[in-house]
Amino acid sequence: MTDVTELIDELEKEVLGKKNIFGKCYVEEVKVTSILSRLREAIPQCFYEAQALLRQGDAIISEANRRAEAILANANETRDKLVHDSEVLAIAKKQASEIENTTQDYCENLRISVHQNLDKELYDIAVKMNETMMTIESLREELWKRSGGGGAN
Repeated sequence: MTDVTELIDELEKEVLGKKNIFGKCYVEEVKVTSILSRLREAIPQCFYEAQALLRQGDAIISEANRRAEAILANANETRDKLVHDSEVLAIAKKQASEIENTTQDYCENLRISVHQNLDKELYDIAVKMNETMMTIESLREELWKRSGGGGAN
């Protein structure tokens, strides 16, 4: 097998070494084609295998990049959802706390109002009972006076 660098040197001499009277390069097509064929044969098989491996590597890198972008997009979507959910949760907790405080205030005010109303009702009942007791005592005294009895017991 001929050395690749020797064939490249030979090709270079063929292309650059021949000029016509006008200074233009001319080459013998058959000779150049022959050198190129020998050059192709001289290139080791591992070179072609390396080219195939590079193409496979590029495909693997492209696929890895595609997967990485999908993973990043999914992670960003999950992050955004978690952030949104945590914001919603914080808002819900705040609203729940406000509702709880409002409810507690309402219940306390209602308890005070009920106690005040009950106290007023009990006072009114006591006053009426007192008035009723006084009326009963007055009626008893009058009953005793009419019956000629001595006095009330």
